[in-house]
Amino acid sequence: MLIDSHVHLNMEHFRDDLGAVLSRARAAGVGEMLQVCYDGPSVDETLALTEHYPEVYGALGIHPHNAKDWDDSLEKHVKESLLRKKIVAVGEIGLDYYRDLSPRETQHEVFRRQIGIALRFEKPIIVHSREAFPDVIAILREEGARQVGGIFHAFPGGAAEAAEVLDLGFLIGIGGPLTYKSSKLPEMAMRLPSSAFVLETDCPYLPPEPYRGKRNEPANVAIVRDRLAALRGVEPADIERAAEVSYRRLLHGRKRTAPTIAYALKGNIYLNVTGSCTNDCVFCPRRRRNHFLYGYNLSLAVDPAVPEMIAAVEALATGGRYGEIVFCGFGEPTCRAAETIAAAASLRKLGLPLRLDTNGHGNMINKRDIVPELAGVFDEVSVSLNAPDRASYARLCRPDAGEKAFDAVLEFIRRAAASRMKCTVTALDYPGVDLEACRRAVAAVAGAEFRVRRYHLSVHED
Repeated sequence: MLIDSHVHLNMEHFRDDLGAVLSRARAAGVGEMLQVCYDGPSVDETLALTEHYPEVYGALGIHPHNAKDWDDSLEKHVKESLLRKKIVAVGEIGLDYYRDLSPRETQHEVFRRQIGIALRFEKPIIVHSREAFPDVIAILREEGARQVGGIFHAFPGGAAEAAEVLDLGFLIGIGGPLTYKSSKLPEMAMRLPSSAFVLETDCPYLPPEPYRGKRNEPANVAIVRDRLAALRGVEPADIERAAEVSYRRLLHGRKRTAPTIAYALKGNIYLNVTGSCTNDCVFCPRRRRNHFLYGYNLSLAVDPAVPEMIAAVEALATGGRYGEIVFCGFGEPTCRAAETIAAAASLRKLGLPLRLDTNGHGNMINKRDIVPELAGVFDEVSVSLNAPDRASYARLCRPDAGEKAFDAVLEFIRRAAASRMKCTVTALDYPGVDLEACRRAVAAVAGAEFRVRRYHLSVHED
């Protein structure tokens, strides 16, 4: 389901045709919208919209432009209204130094006051920040906003600012500016973990291309979804699922999701073999507490048995068209080499190419050369190298076996490249990884191909 996490349907722009606007949203697949208020009158207007339209939920708060209007009466009304069932957030609140329509001291005071209200009512926060990012982050930290989390609406920053937002436990709202030719958002958006964003329009403002200069509306969130999918090299359905799960976990408290054994992603079927690994890479998502990947919970409590893996893949394969089956997940599949090979042998009957994603420790783990066994069932093997020498590998990948693990990986690559399997060796563009040195190391191995993978920022979650 598509969700527009930031709309202003109460504005005069929609006064004459709101019904038609919502019909177009439904036709585009939008199943829920978060109506966000900004001043005193919009509180009651938001309440009315949530009561009249099943798909509309609400956020109550006073925009920094209107901070000067905050008083005891308005505060009392906001607090009372936050008890309504469909009011799920406080917002939009924050700081705006671009227009300075309220004195900055007043903006600070009202922002802090509303964070306190969010904490008291245990509601996440919808943040407005314009040319005030350092102060917004500082105030959120000082007031303990991490306890409730929230969304940075219309996020304007780059990867460095995004890292600060994620460290605070907040999500990033991505909207129409992602599609603008002059936008700096695409590079940041490609670096985000798949569990760190939601989609929004901010309608009637910030319409995506090709509608710039026109009124924005919720149906256009599909354009944002499609643009983000193209940038990240995934399917629109992957972006839609990721954004929906993150939104529901934050706004509706749906924290618990059953672990996933097999999942559809990028037009392929991925198989989550194990949660165990012989590396503890500094950049690995396993080191985060948030183990969601495009809406799937990959945190296995128990490794699945071979029949479970086979059944999970077969259930997906019967429901769609896929390019390949990838043995992957958050752990190292060759920690369970026998089970991995047995599952792969059975799944060959589906007629899809089989790929193994590995850290290259398989021979070292199993104390024998397992490449011939792998080559008997897999069409391709992808090996994560991420370092060109022993010392760098030990520092970045932190293998259980120490520096000797690097030699084991190179030997595994040589044997895999000499087998019938296609052999691709990858390195992450993480700071400190010498990509050119990695490329040269792979070039020295006949039959091995090299590919650079994109590093995604880290997510903090208590």
